[in-house]
Amino acid sequence: MTRRFPLFQNLPTWRTHVAAVSALAVGLIAALAPSAAAAPGDLDTGFGNSGKVTTDFGATPSEPEIGNDLLRTSNGSLFVAGRRGFGTPGVGPGTFGVAKYTSSGALDTTFSGDGKVATGFGDTLSMARSVIEAGNGKILVGGFTGGEQIADLALAKYNADGTLDTSFGGDGKVTTDLTGGLGDGIRGLSLTSGGKILAAGAAGNDSFIARYNADGTLDTGFGGGDGVVTTDFGTGDHLFALEELSSGKLIAAGTANSDFLLVRYNSDGTLDTGFSGDGIVTTDFNGLSDLAFGFTQAPGGDYVLAGAVDAPEPFGITGPIKVGVVRHNADGSLDTGFSGDGKVTTDVNALSADEARAVAVDGDGKIVVAGLAGETVVFPVDPVDGDALVVRYNSDGSLDTGFSGDGIATVDFSGGADVARGLALTGSDDIVIAGGATSSSTGLDFALAKLQG
Repeated sequence: MTRRFPLFQNLPTWRTHVAAVSALAVGLIAALAPSAAAAPGDLDTGFGNSGKVTTDFGATPSEPEIGNDLLRTSNGSLFVAGRRGFGTPGVGPGTFGVAKYTSSGALDTTFSGDGKVATGFGDTLSMARSVIEAGNGKILVGGFTGGEQIADLALAKYNADGTLDTSFGGDGKVTTDLTGGLGDGIRGLSLTSGGKILAAGAAGNDSFIARYNADGTLDTGFGGGDGVVTTDFGTGDHLFALEELSSGKLIAAGTANSDFLLVRYNSDGTLDTGFSGDGIVTTDFNGLSDLAFGFTQAPGGDYVLAGAVDAPEPFGITGPIKVGVVRHNADGSLDTGFSGDGKVTTDVNALSADEARAVAVDGDGKIVVAGLAGETVVFPVDPVDGDALVVRYNSDGSLDTGFSGDGIATVDFSGGADVARGLALTGSDDIVIAGGATSSSTGLDFALAKLQG
């Protein structure tokens, strides 16, 4: 039987063959060609499931899980540390939750067999807030144990295979009580050039910095001889980041008196009075409450903080809360080359709250923040609505319109409440975020997404 192609029916035979082959070739090329080139701010479809990953730790009934920090290691692996469980009846106490992923977003089964580890500190709530590399493929995770109000500092150190490193504290875990049960917690960790561990956070109603030896003991050569410095910076103060500078001095960031806080210490833990006269710099945006969450150093020695600003008093009232970013020169002064006064606010959703939780500076000097957009409950323990948020600014503080068209991208994982609390940039300045995503089947789970940079 002769099959006829109506489109080519009136052409001579040889022309019919050529036309048919040409049409097939064009159709094949069209089928193989991508529908559109990926642009900055788009999800990286080669990562996880079309750019997104969620991880359930598998308890029944499902316990709430959320990632609070993200580490991208020097070899491209991704670690997310946070909370597994919330002291749920029938499930058990809340524990540190740590998950390791490959650079493509798959769980790395060389870590604990399935890529996931849960570490408890007794029959109580424990939560991880920070994760850093600790050398030789090991990682160090810090947070608190004992519950939010009666907590102690908590640290856990893991070998490359996910087992606890027993050279640290004897069993891989260390706890420290600073205030006799008033509520202590680590928010930030880093290593010194000599391999000692720096920790910062809250000690009851005050802020603390501490230095530990590599084996988990407190370094008695720091502070007042006990390895700890506690400072009252005012109302509601706490630190969330602490890093050693090339000079040996320490820079810390946090919040005090409802303003952003930047502090510089000498190497022994005393305040550096050569920094702003007393070692302390606070930044107010518009006379309302400002709460910083993210900190990074920019090329040239500048410091960048990001968080939530313009919150009405008291916290908890839904209002015009916005993303806030501030940039300081190395001496602590505001960088007026950044938006004219060193400060930028971004209102993503005028009728609901937006906040930044993490910040990084890419290779072009652009500032990237990650957090949450569109929440109606201010600063909830777990997200109740809204989507994960990524905003990118040019080095002068203007929104980068080459990123997602207006500088702002949101990520909805599966229709529920989502948040980003950790941020890392790849070598090509692609953007990885981590936090939590809510689904109808497993509730709140660890979540990651990767966006084109």
